[in-house]
Amino acid sequence: MGFGHRVYKSGDSRVPTMREYFSKVAKVKKDKKFEKIYDIVEKVMIDRKNIYPNVDYPTGPTYHLMGFDTDFFTPIFVISRITGWSAHILEQHAANKLIRPLASYKGSSYRKVVPLNQR
Repeated sequence: MGFGHRVYKSGDSRVPTMREYFSKVAKVKKDKKFEKIYDIVEKVMIDRKNIYPNVDYPTGPTYHLMGFDTDFFTPIFVISRITGWSAHILEQHAANKLIRPLASYKGSSYRKVVPLNQR
């Protein structure tokens, strides 16, 4: 967990932002230990395995420094994505077919949004 990504093979574009906030939290908490560990493990994984961190890598120690129990890391992940997952479920149910996320959209470039109370 925390390394490799099916799409971001040479680096997850979200990592620099999360890494920045990890550093800010570490500074507030006056903690240098986790940043040292982070930097060493990241370097070893890239140098020896050519596997780059994904957004979960800086997120874990950030949550830890913020005082969240490790058992809550997954629920926090789920909470942050539940709206999108729900939208996918509703869309797939309405279309009565599985939507493949990597498929190319071939529809109109502009679609009018119909208000919920008019659907």
